Amino acid sequence: MEINLPDTEFQLDVEDLDEAENEEEDLEHPGICGHAGLSRKFAHHYQQQLSANFLLPYSAQLDAESSLWMQEIKEGLAKSVILGDFRPGLIIWSTRLEQYMRLFGRKFTKEDHIQLVKLYFELVTDANMEVSLISRMCQILCDLLRKTELISPTDLQLSWRKLYETYERIQYDRDQWHGLLQVPDSLGTNFTLVLNCCRCYFPQDATREMLDTWRPLLCPHAPSMKKGIRYFAHFLPTVMAPGEEHWRLWFDEFLGLWLSFASVTSWENDIISLFCRLALDNLGRVDWTPYISVIFTKFLRNLRLPVGKKRVKLTGEKKSFDIASAAIWPACMLHEDLCLTALEDLFKAVELYFHPSNYGDWTAKLSSMLMKIPQCIVGRVNLERYKKPSWLPAVPVTAHLSDDRIRRFALAMKPILLLNMYSKHIGMRLETLFALKNLAELVPDLIVPELLERLYPALDSLTEPHRLTASMSAVTICMRSLFSIEQGRSHVLPLLMAVLPGIDSNDYRKSTCTFSFLTCLVSMVPLEDCSDSADRTDLSEEERSLCHASAGFEEFALQCFDRCLMYISNSTNDLHGRHDSVSRGTSHPYSSRNTCHPSSASRTISLITDINERMTREEKFTRLGMSSLVATIIYQCSDQICASVLQQLYSFVSSRYLSYNHYTGAAVASFCAMAVRLRPAVAEKVIFEPILKLLRDRVRIAAKDLAVNEEMDEEIAWTVKLAAEVLGSSGRIVLNSQRSSLVQCMETLLLTKCSLLYKLVVVLFRSCLRGLLLTFPTNMRSVNSEELDVAPDEFLPIRHWCQSIPQRSLKVEWYVPNDAEVDFAEELIRQFLEPALEILRFHADGSQPLDRKELERTLLLVEMFVAGAAIRFPFDSATVNQILPCETAVKIYSISPDPIICTSEREILIAGRPARQYLFDVIQPVLRKISLDDEDDVKSIKIILRIFRSLMFFRGLENEEVQSRIKGHIVTGKQLGRNLGFRNEQLRLLLFERLAIQHLRRHYDHRGSPLTKLRLAVLMEMIQLATGPYRDIRILGQNYFTDGMNNIRFAYRAFVDEILNKLDQSLGDVEQKAQMKGSLYLILGGRGGSLVNKHDWHTLAKCFPALLKVASDSRTATAIFDKLAERMDRNFSTTMICIHAAEGASRVADEMLNLLDPAVIGSTDERSAQRVVVWNKRLEESAENERLFLSLSHSLIDFVRERITKPKNFHFALFVLSFLVRRDVALSVDLANVFMDNWANTSSDKARALAKHPILSVMRCIKRPIIRTTLNGLDKNVPKESMGAPQAGIRSDNLWLCFDENQLPRNEKEYESTIFVDKAHHGYYGFPESLRVASPVKDQVVAGDMPSSLSSVERAVYDKMMEEAYVEILIRLMSVEDSKQHGKFDQFTYWIFRTLFRHFEDAFLPIFLPHLTRLVSSKDEHQHRCAAEILSGIVRGSKRWPYKKLLHMWDVVTPLLKTALANLSTESLADWGVFAQFANEGDARRNFPLIKIFFELPRTDTSFQSSSRLYVLQSAFFGSFDWRRKELHTKILDLMKDRIEEPYRDRVAWTLSNLFRNEIHLPTTNQSIQQTPRLVDFLTEYYDKIKALLLPPNHLNHLNHLNYLNHLIPGQGEPAMAIFKTLVKMISQTVILSLSFGPPQLQWFLPLLLRFENDSRDEELRNDCLTALACLSQIALSLPEIEEMLTQVETVVGDQTGNVPWRDRVLALGHLQTVVFNNFFTIKSNSDWVQRVHRLAVQNLENESLEVRETASVTLAGLVQCGFISLEKSFLDQFFRKSTTKYRLGEEKSAKALLTRHAGILGLTAYISAFPYSVAIHTPDILVILSGHVNDPQPINQTVSNAIKDFRRTHLDNWSEHKKLFSEDQLERLTDLLVSPTYYA
Repeated sequence: MEINLPDTEFQLDVEDLDEAENEEEDLEHPGICGHAGLSRKFAHHYQQQLSANFLLPYSAQLDAESSLWMQEIKEGLAKSVILGDFRPGLIIWSTRLEQYMRLFGRKFTKEDHIQLVKLYFELVTDANMEVSLISRMCQILCDLLRKTELISPTDLQLSWRKLYETYERIQYDRDQWHGLLQVPDSLGTNFTLVLNCCRCYFPQDATREMLDTWRPLLCPHAPSMKKGIRYFAHFLPTVMAPGEEHWRLWFDEFLGLWLSFASVTSWENDIISLFCRLALDNLGRVDWTPYISVIFTKFLRNLRLPVGKKRVKLTGEKKSFDIASAAIWPACMLHEDLCLTALEDLFKAVELYFHPSNYGDWTAKLSSMLMKIPQCIVGRVNLERYKKPSWLPAVPVTAHLSDDRIRRFALAMKPILLLNMYSKHIGMRLETLFALKNLAELVPDLIVPELLERLYPALDSLTEPHRLTASMSAVTICMRSLFSIEQGRSHVLPLLMAVLPGIDSNDYRKSTCTFSFLTCLVSMVPLEDCSDSADRTDLSEEERSLCHASAGFEEFALQCFDRCLMYISNSTNDLHGRHDSVSRGTSHPYSSRNTCHPSSASRTISLITDINERMTREEKFTRLGMSSLVATIIYQCSDQICASVLQQLYSFVSSRYLSYNHYTGAAVASFCAMAVRLRPAVAEKVIFEPILKLLRDRVRIAAKDLAVNEEMDEEIAWTVKLAAEVLGSSGRIVLNSQRSSLVQCMETLLLTKCSLLYKLVVVLFRSCLRGLLLTFPTNMRSVNSEELDVAPDEFLPIRHWCQSIPQRSLKVEWYVPNDAEVDFAEELIRQFLEPALEILRFHADGSQPLDRKELERTLLLVEMFVAGAAIRFPFDSATVNQILPCETAVKIYSISPDPIICTSEREILIAGRPARQYLFDVIQPVLRKISLDDEDDVKSIKIILRIFRSLMFFRGLENEEVQSRIKGHIVTGKQLGRNLGFRNEQLRLLLFERLAIQHLRRHYDHRGSPLTKLRLAVLMEMIQLATGPYRDIRILGQNYFTDGMNNIRFAYRAFVDEILNKLDQSLGDVEQKAQMKGSLYLILGGRGGSLVNKHDWHTLAKCFPALLKVASDSRTATAIFDKLAERMDRNFSTTMICIHAAEGASRVADEMLNLLDPAVIGSTDERSAQRVVVWNKRLEESAENERLFLSLSHSLIDFVRERITKPKNFHFALFVLSFLVRRDVALSVDLANVFMDNWANTSSDKARALAKHPILSVMRCIKRPIIRTTLNGLDKNVPKESMGAPQAGIRSDNLWLCFDENQLPRNEKEYESTIFVDKAHHGYYGFPESLRVASPVKDQVVAGDMPSSLSSVERAVYDKMMEEAYVEILIRLMSVEDSKQHGKFDQFTYWIFRTLFRHFEDAFLPIFLPHLTRLVSSKDEHQHRCAAEILSGIVRGSKRWPYKKLLHMWDVVTPLLKTALANLSTESLADWGVFAQFANEGDARRNFPLIKIFFELPRTDTSFQSSSRLYVLQSAFFGSFDWRRKELHTKILDLMKDRIEEPYRDRVAWTLSNLFRNEIHLPTTNQSIQQTPRLVDFLTEYYDKIKALLLPPNHLNHLNHLNYLNHLIPGQGEPAMAIFKTLVKMISQTVILSLSFGPPQLQWFLPLLLRFENDSRDEELRNDCLTALACLSQIALSLPEIEEMLTQVETVVGDQTGNVPWRDRVLALGHLQTVVFNNFFTIKSNSDWVQRVHRLAVQNLENESLEVRETASVTLAGLVQCGFISLEKSFLDQFFRKSTTKYRLGEEKSAKALLTRHAGILGLTAYISAFPYSVAIHTPDILVILSGHVNDPQPINQTVSNAIKDFRRTHLDNWSEHKKLFSEDQLERLTDLLVSPTYYA
């Protein structure tokens, strides 16, 4: 299937496997009592177990293991929380809990489950918890709560307010923005997932409490709107017990709120996700019928599809809500008839956009949204029909989707799927394939036959490879559904034989699709000849036919094998080049990649050559698909067919020898290995023994030459390669062969002098040991009669094709090594490994030294033995506790840390000692000797590194192999799995593979492994190698060391000193550089994290000073420092210094401990005493942390102050210091001075940039607290609407907040007693119960006398800013061009000055005034930018100054601002616009002096000056709109009216549009008070002034036209035109910017826009009219707007006076088509509107103007095409009759007749054009009729000719299919028209 094509990469999360497992039912397996020794009652006491565990060969041991693990986890977690051991205790035991759930599922009691949830909930919501720990705990809490049905709200209740407070703290804490708190990037996402899991456990009164809390945030003009809606979207519970409908408290209110907005808002995603969640959780309980048309109109507009020929891109057009919501919501409403009808209309409307020729930037989004709907419907059907009963409310039966409804949906969607499956876009094609799969499961009889009809012709075509691969992929993904249709099984053998030619070495894409197709089909069909059973009397005719057909399976298998062998034989790889290696992701469990896992392959194949790099990507995927197919055929065929196939394979192997490192040899060898692994009984005699005999014979013949010849013997190499592959899959059949002769062969082969052959020989040992010692399942066939309860004599394979079975019925045979296999493995170790180790020992002590070659050979042998036998080498248990920061009673390591993987615990010893330790004791001296005597022996050191890595963690399988297997299973499950139905019933293949993976993943899960003495020693050696002189060794050592750090939590603490010591500068130059590079890379770390990001002050206090001593200028050092800074910037999070007790979590932990055995955990008194002792140590640890923090801070400060260092070190030190400004530690004066000094650093731009943010942090720390007052009872005066929603907008109760110039404070007493409210959302949507606002100025903390009243840190800042020289330098640096900022307004600079003037009030004004005067008087843009930044900080920082200081400030600032506004330039205009926006924020009553300056617009200014001042005014008021300034907005409107005729109309229009865009009418808006200036009043006023422009057309030029206007309207012609030009621009911008629906009066201007869009005399006006028309056609229209639009279009199009030019009519018809599509469902919901639109299109087919008639035809075709109207037979009959109208040329009456005849033809061609890529039911008849009009007079003949040409062009590609819809007579009449004549005709 195309899912495996090399041009796509799947990012599959391995956790998908666990998600699939979570869907399984609790296992009711007969082995529960037998295997586990448990009663059924006890087994069901657990919440949820992984059913695969009951089928593992060691399942009897798992209960004891899981009980031990769970006991340790509960004890470890509880003690870690109680004793404050968050690191490492809590982290390690949390990791252990995750591992437990991966391996055992939720195998704990409900009581344990609830306690764990409560524990992690309390940890997540603890106010003192470190943020990085919160993020980690969130992940585990999500895992615990993912299965909602396991715990009901009656069992568990969680506090929503605790979560809210935590969310507020981590998402909106201002300390984050100021740099005082560093939060992990993942925290927000993880916490959101926690909210999703927790909200169904909120108390019943939570909904009302949330509404009361967050409703006051809902102000559309303020950022709080997004915040409030996001709170509701995340917190509001929608899953409720039966009978509870708390959602009704907010449903109508929020839905009305959303529908009040026409454009996409910043919060629309959140509110739509809330509605989708409500619909999903309450299927059938919410009535969506009244809103369906509006919802679907929004969905359609969200797609941004192009309509019509003229399209203008709208600003902000790409904003839209997410795709998942757009798919889920319709699926949840599908039980509503209106929704299904709307979906049918939607599919019809967008069908044409899916044609491959209509690709555009909209295509991917359109496809992604619609292709997900079938998946949602399948999920819904599963919920309704197959979900297990639980506390979750069931879907009402009345809302269940019926089969008829599903069928209607499938019929509607099928056409677009069949078009989209041919897309060239791989992502779209994959989405379509899975949509087809989902639909095929729902209605297989509708989908599968259609796909087969497309596949069979494609197989016969040689010229359309894309059509073939697309069709084959579609059938592949729907393969399971093939067996669900009538006569579906009869297609199996024909399809198998038909697709075989697709295995073509010249077309890898087609071959890949063929391999996938055959693999999927064969995996469901046992290849067994049932022809002997055809005479049974109990067979149906179909079954009898299938029995006869099954005789062809053998022929198919042989032909398929033959083609595969031919394919690889025809490979074009050169003989020295290519070989296969492991590739990530697999489509089949037993492809060659799984018989030899990646790590092992890398140990062996890399010894020969880097084959992976020599293979092309295409060859990898082709090889993968071929391996999957071969494996499937081998395990699916009967013994007889299997023997024939394997005989053919062996004939191929034995008839030639292939290159051992060639693609052919690797492929064939892997086929042999799969045969031995999958069918050992058959392969033993046909493959295994003959290959070993072949090996023995060839070795015997070549024995003498091997011992002396250093040249490669290709024949021997190939045979050894082959034998190694089959031995690795042999299991115990190796014992059945001549074992002694095999050992003798190995002995002989080890004597070879050829190095390359030796490397192949040692692989033989590894493969043999793996084959002996690994445990794996064997009986993989898709059908097992024992599992089907069918008697053997009645079993008939054809009846069980594509058979699904429940997992409880699965019977698996395992190969489990017994004592004989282990004995043979020990024999090999004694005979070969132990002598090799002795040789190494003698080499290490110098008694028998080896040369390089012999040493390498010996080490290779040791490595392969370790790789083969490691599964029986247990890990040492001697743990190292030095990683703990202090002594604690928390045990951090388990008694049994490694999962069970064998039924027997028998250990293989070496020389009577534990293998791993013995091997290390031997290899370590060898490494030391190499390092001393032969340090450039890179090859040997690399081998030693690989051995060390295996000694640490390797247990027979590597993580990469299991991950690859898991991903392959996920992909295979997506292909072969069934989405519909019970998830625990699947194909046997999938269940079998899931079981195998459950066994495999126990081998590699080392996360949380203990740091043992052996691992400590190995890692120490790796550090030495990772910092050695040779690059390749360093890289390998660094990678392996990093892997070890990832698996052993907190192990870095044991190695920090060693790593940092390697940064020593005292060594020789070359050695020092290499050591320094290695150490830096170790500090940088891998994906596990860098040392500089560790949450340990001991480590950080050592790392940073050591790094700063690195004086190297090398590119490597510079690059690493940059990467360290990048990782810190991205991953550094605040680490706790003082350890606080988690009180709530401790209470839960105490409860957990009380339930454990007191004999194990101690008595209550003992625990209390222990707690006191440990917490005293915690206090000491906190004090030590603070000491380390201060020490680090001081050392970095001293380093920065010296400045005698490299720039990179200096910048890095300054960067690190920026992370050390915290709230919980007293701020250092020296630290503040460092940042202040570097803010004015004249030698480094980077230093200045690095100092800006920390200065904000410093100012945040010293910020004086704001005294706040509480206003109670305001909410009681708010008028309420239905369901408790408050009235929105300006009301009598909130008038005190609104700006009123007459009520402004006039003196000091009034000003300092006034409560200023800066947040714009307060009061708009009601008030909270208690409103907290800043107290009046007189109650605030007074600054005091400066500098005497200042603290030391404040004094440091104050002194610096009072230095004239410092300020001079600062101003000079700020007023030069900053290339990185591109001269833009710097918000950080603004914030710094704002905080400075807020804290020190007017102390710095005298210092800055001279500089500001100079800056604003200049014309230089950079000086103006600097002035704008400083002045905005002064104005905003003064908001809590005493009145006198404030008055003085305005006295000195006002002249500066006036000068600045007088000196505005094009370059500085944007900076002053930002100034105006920032400076005018907050309560306008405080900002009135500034507002007066903005309103000063002298008439004497030039146009540029006036335009610039308007821009500043506009920025001040509309950068952030404030509803409380209605009086000022009215003043702005009056000002714009006064200037509406001015030449700077662009700026006037922008100001007006910004003013009117914020006119919002919510359902709850107070109508008794006008909220803002109304657009409708403005339009009404000015329409009367310009409507006279709509004059009858004339032929005068523009000037005469204006004179004519002046004649009609004396003195008002030119003013009217000027007003109109301004209004046109305003209309465009208002439409683009407006949040809500416009008034119907906007449509009044439609005739004017149509008229002047055609006026070529004024190009600017024409373009503006075009833009306005495009905007009006693409916006969402309210119902009154639609009515008015139709009226205006009818006025233009239906004009009978002749006053409307034909061009106006043409534009109006095009405009109508676009409006209809963009408001499709809204207009279609009104039958009267539909008839009017239809009438407009049809009537204009008889217009006197040819252009109008043709446009009407195009419009009619577009309306039919999108499904807005349907041309029924009655309408077509009218066109038929009109097309036959008689006429006589030359007669006066004939003109009318000819017009009527042309109208009929245009109506018929519109029908043809409406179906450009298909043949509708009436198309053949219409084409025949049109053919009779080819010779009609003009313009009829031209219309017919064009229609025929278009039809031929659009139907050419599929004419072979389309012509089948025509009769013979019709084709004969159309041949001359549709087929171009030849040259010789």
